[in-house]
Amino acid sequence: MTELTRSVHTVDQENVSATLTVAAPAEKVFAVLADPTTHSAIDGTGWVREAVNQAPLTEVGQLFRMDMHHADHPHGDYQVVNKVEVLDPPRAVGWLTGQEKGDGRLEFGGWIWRCGSW
Repeated sequence: MTELTRSVHTVDQENVSATLTVAAPAEKVFAVLADPTTHSAIDGTGWVREAVNQAPLTEVGQLFRMDMHHADHPHGDYQVVNKVEVLDPPRAVGWLTGQEKGDGRLEFGGWIWRCGSW
């Protein structure tokens, strides 16, 4: 059985910081976080539906898209594009969330997801 400990450190209009301690080897936790196909299973919001790009995260600058759903989104279903900003196996992984504009341009900003052990 995996033991979990959770705590929210800060919440304000710009940042949310939380800790989830998992009693598992760092390599196993990193493997789950670096595999976009597992993100819907670990997403606490229920917004993540499935990975469009199913390759594991292997390098900074890598893009991966996710199909999403949110009842308050203008279309309900939508897609995000993410850009890997941090990749330090098995210690940390992080990405910026963005969207593809109608002209094909990618625009990042808003959410930065970073997971790791320090």
